[in-house]
Amino acid sequence: MQKKLLIILLVILGLATLGFSQSNQWMTQYVTFDASSNGTGYRTASVAAVGPNRFVALVTGPPILPDNFFVVPYNYLVGYWDADSAVGRVPSPINGSQTEPAYGGDSQYSDWEYVLDKITLKGAWQIAADNNGYVYVANNDDSHNILVFELKSDGLVSTAYRMMTGSENIWGIEVDDSGYVYVVDYEGRDDKDNEVKIFAGINAPGTTWGDFNGHNDAPVATIDLPPGIYQGITVNNDGTEIYISATSERSIWKFVGDRVNGYTRDTSFNFTLAEDDTAMGGLHPSVLGLAYLDEPHFVFAATDTFLNRGATAGYSYGRIYVIDPPTGMPMDTIDIAQWNFDMTGMYDTGSNNGRVGGFTSVWDVDVEKSEKAVYTQTYYGWAVEKWVFDGDLNVLNIEQVSNIIPQDYQLKQNYPNPFNPSTTIEFSIKKSGFVSLNIYNVMGQKVATLINHNLPAGTYQVTFDASQLAGGVYFYQLVTDNFRATKKMILTK
Repeated sequence: MQKKLLIILLVILGLATLGFSQSNQWMTQYVTFDASSNGTGYRTASVAAVGPNRFVALVTGPPILPDNFFVVPYNYLVGYWDADSAVGRVPSPINGSQTEPAYGGDSQYSDWEYVLDKITLKGAWQIAADNNGYVYVANNDDSHNILVFELKSDGLVSTAYRMMTGSENIWGIEVDDSGYVYVVDYEGRDDKDNEVKIFAGINAPGTTWGDFNGHNDAPVATIDLPPGIYQGITVNNDGTEIYISATSERSIWKFVGDRVNGYTRDTSFNFTLAEDDTAMGGLHPSVLGLAYLDEPHFVFAATDTFLNRGATAGYSYGRIYVIDPPTGMPMDTIDIAQWNFDMTGMYDTGSNNGRVGGFTSVWDVDVEKSEKAVYTQTYYGWAVEKWVFDGDLNVLNIEQVSNIIPQDYQLKQNYPNPFNPSTTIEFSIKKSGFVSLNIYNVMGQKVATLINHNLPAGTYQVTFDASQLAGGVYFYQLVTDNFRATKKMILTK
């Protein structure tokens, strides 16, 4: 029986041989110029990407009251179409008729307006985008509306769509691939049980997003969060995994389930900033905006000190962690503060060279999925940044144990074995090339792909998380252009 299964596995796999020449480094492709006709005009708190080089920036002023983040002197949107550092900004709604932000000026507000219905941006800190060019604002007017705008080549315009969320201040917002909208309250408390609210999308049957006397749907699902502060949310493509920035805990929490049966906390996911993960002056950064990339699977987490500035304080820290969704393990770091220092020799240089945002204040992150580019912002640098990975993002799933060229190919027995729920697989390749590592069940069906890309010669290990699989016998197979091997593993549950 085992021999027959191995023959089936060998037939399934194909080979591809490609070169390996990337540097596997994060770098800016461009940063929008500050103090220019392409700038955002003021402090930029959030960004949402709707396509390659097409995005919307949210500008939010510093809180007027020290104990209330939602009373601000200005709040508006700026749209970009086919942008780079110097071009791309399109007309955006500001104060009704004004369509360009006055540089450094207070009292600028975007109005959402449809026929006789009008709502002004108020205390909005985060935005999100869907797959159709729509941008969703977590607004803090009296009804705490989700306001929907549309980015077009000739401007950013209001739509007919908005949705009231209730009486609580909202912060994080996300939209999944089916159009469901997820919003999280800024503050969790014991006297409520719906800090996360999920609404059916703007085109879903029976919704009132676009009804003049509507905008009042009940959430299709909610999640109860414990007391704390929450400043970010993201979801996977179908909404079965929800990740929330538990900012007051310096952590990310993962919930699994669905909109019909509800969600539960996945405690096997663990991401918490270490006690010594600090900025200059002993400032403790925390987790803010989040984004999810479906292929390859990563959670991106903006981490920084909030409302903290200075070359010897907030500007010395600002990064985006690239995190493994099953475990919470950091796979890579986009260290924006270090990039700024390496490029300029200082932490407080502005964004006028097109590659450096300066004044690091990384409060949000979004991913444009077709090009796998990361968009973020610098609050005190008044700019949007586009970051790209020079290489194959899949390599972040793998730990290179040694770069010494081995004398032969080898696939080692996984350890521990038997295991529950995760195990480590180690292998060696003596020649650079295309490598695949897949997991199969006893029927010869592929249940997981761990590696499917180019690697240089060396010794590697990868962790396989089988928490979503039933207990039993599985096979893992390594294939390169010159080598093929299969071994058995046992998952006990």
